[in-house]
Amino acid sequence: MFKMKELNTNIQYATTPSEEGKAARVSIISSSETYSLRLEVLWQHKNSLEECKLDIDDMSTTFHVGVFKDNEIVAIGTFLQQQNEKFDAKNQYRLRAMATSPKVRGENFGKQVIDFALEELKNRKVDLLWCDARKVALGFYEKMGFNILGDFYEIPIIGKHKLMYKRI
Repeated sequence: MFKMKELNTNIQYATTPSEEGKAARVSIISSSETYSLRLEVLWQHKNSLEECKLDIDDMSTTFHVGVFKDNEIVAIGTFLQQQNEKFDAKNQYRLRAMATSPKVRGENFGKQVIDFALEELKNRKVDLLWCDARKVALGFYEKMGFNILGDFYEIPIIGKHKLMYKRI
């Protein structure tokens, strides 16, 4: 069994300029920095930012990725170590609560979240990343190289999803 490396929360890199010519910054962020986009984009049925906290947010193996445009967070993703019995890979991570602000959709900020996270997951020797993908996001994940396993299933209040995965 390997030890998880210490997470460097100062990891950052500048990406190429967006369509408007303004560079974005991608980095590891705190769980609380994800709450506003979780509420706005994913969980509009919740009543407050505090309700957007997940029980896995602050586990030592969980990390959160954020993309900033003009110092505003515009895309997020949470990555946690979790086995799914449908896969035989030993070291699996799950993607949860990925969201991009509607203001910047189509500017590749979601792609930057995934690309950044894949590098971190490679450093952690992760074999497979999986997620419960909303029906509206299936095309995005397919473009990112994820595969579908199985049929649609319903997540209460949220809607139809498919299990998707990417070998690393």
